[in-house]
Amino acid sequence: MNDTPSTTRSLDDLAGAFSDLFAQGMNAGMDLLRSLGDVGASMTQGIASAGRSRMPRLQAERCCHVPPPCWMPIDMGELTTHVCAGATATLRVQVTNCGASTRSIRIEAKGDVASVTVSPNTLKLDSMAQGTSVISITVPADAASGQEFQELVWVHGCRKHFLRWKVKVARRGADCCHEIDVCDCPDLVHHWYDHFYCDRPCADRG
Repeated sequence: MNDTPSTTRSLDDLAGAFSDLFAQGMNAGMDLLRSLGDVGASMTQGIASAGRSRMPRLQAERCCHVPPPCWMPIDMGELTTHVCAGATATLRVQVTNCGASTRSIRIEAKGDVASVTVSPNTLKLDSMAQGTSVISITVPADAASGQEFQELVWVHGCRKHFLRWKVKVARRGADCCHEIDVCDCPDLVHHWYDHFYCDRPCADRG
């Protein structure tokens, strides 16, 4: 049976609509692929830039910092006190024995001022107990403004701790007191960097 003109026209319209729909789908798919390609390129460029910016950091992190050996004294840093000439600078040293046995802790100060006093100079502490020693320095009355005195404060316990204490003479001020905490704990951990050290005596340079 022959198709009528109306039937042929309907099939042509259907084929045209399907072709238009297929073309729109293809265009949408191509637009999506181009968008994804742009996003991917941007992400690739961003990752590459981030990698370049991080590269020095990664190289720096590869350089291992080896801490001091466990048998070296522990550096507690520096402390500066400002007092007037003739005034007294005071440092309270609070020590905690965080070991499992009773221990005697000895505190001493060595430096520029002969009149430094340490009271008490020995603390006998039970396990996990705390004690306080007071170090006092009386600045000479004729000290000039800006003059500086230095004391090296040592705490001898399970380990050795040291603090650089600087006392500066000021035009204005009063008696001054600082306080530091010292945790005297045994080092019970075998560190990986212990293998890098050996205790060699200093060469006699005569």
